[in-house]
Amino acid sequence: MNGCPSCFKSGHNTFCTSCRKRLFNGKKVSHILPFSRPAYNEAKLKVTPERMSISGIQTKMSLVLEGTQLKMVESGGQYILKPIPLGQFQRLEVTPLNEHLTMQLARQIFDIDVADNTLVQFEDGQPAYLVRRFDVQADGRRSLKEDFAQIGNLSEENRGQNYKYDFSYEEIGELIRQYVAVHALDLERFFTLVVFNYLVNNGDAHAKNFSLMRDENTGEYRLSPAYDLLNTRLHVPLESRTALDLFKENYETDSFKANGFYAHDDFVEFARRLNLVEGRYQRILKKSTDRIGEVFEFIDKSQLPADCKTLYREHVTAAANAIGYSLARSQKG
Repeated sequence: MNGCPSCFKSGHNTFCTSCRKRLFNGKKVSHILPFSRPAYNEAKLKVTPERMSISGIQTKMSLVLEGTQLKMVESGGQYILKPIPLGQFQRLEVTPLNEHLTMQLARQIFDIDVADNTLVQFEDGQPAYLVRRFDVQADGRRSLKEDFAQIGNLSEENRGQNYKYDFSYEEIGELIRQYVAVHALDLERFFTLVVFNYLVNNGDAHAKNFSLMRDENTGEYRLSPAYDLLNTRLHVPLESRTALDLFKENYETDSFKANGFYAHDDFVEFARRLNLVEGRYQRILKKSTDRIGEVFEFIDKSQLPADCKTLYREHVTAAANAIGYSLARSQKG
């Protein structure tokens, strides 16, 4: 360990002061869990035996903080622990490293509000991803949170097995406008997150991975912090850069018809449909391509193996080039 396991800050062999405060309310919690991966597997099997199978892709376990120790519980925890998953996809051993890096890119480079998170280790040194639940209040009560599959009334019964993918980002935007009182701000936050997911090749940003949360003081809804961000193409090489279409009703821009992928003109049209201010959405798009050097620096700081770092850089480079390419500008030239 040559840096803070949460924020990558150098000069630390465990959590830095600011991350300790954000994650554990300032308590001196070790990044090494007080239990092994076999102990986790045994506890998980007891909690959800009917859902455990060799083909399961990403198991999760609730944790509570008792004193300075993280302990596994059946439900009601303050944290979610996600170890290396089982399954048929590629490079699953780096899944915790991938998710942690991607979440830190979102927070530290692109100023996206994300769930507090860190890497931790089992007693045997195997890495796992730990995220603090943003919907658990200080007194243990849960804030009301609904994802957009729920809000949009998407279910397996009415949309089929892939219901959470049977939607569009434009339709999510319409629901934000409908249910969020101060929706202009959250629509811009949503646009930023959609662009970021495209940049990092997150092909699993489906309707359940965006949520609204109710403010306990005002009763109003707002877009929740981002969660479940990762570069899915490290594990599914042929996966799309987006889980959902940008537009509803199979709409395609001239740019998409010509290129076969989303590019600058598509995101401009998407921003217009969200009624964003031009100067602001153009700055967001410019930032997504201007900060690539900083993204590469964070990739290099991460614990990903060298081949995964190379792939991640290649994926980001290709996406940034797409975001920066405008068919309309090229035709004018």
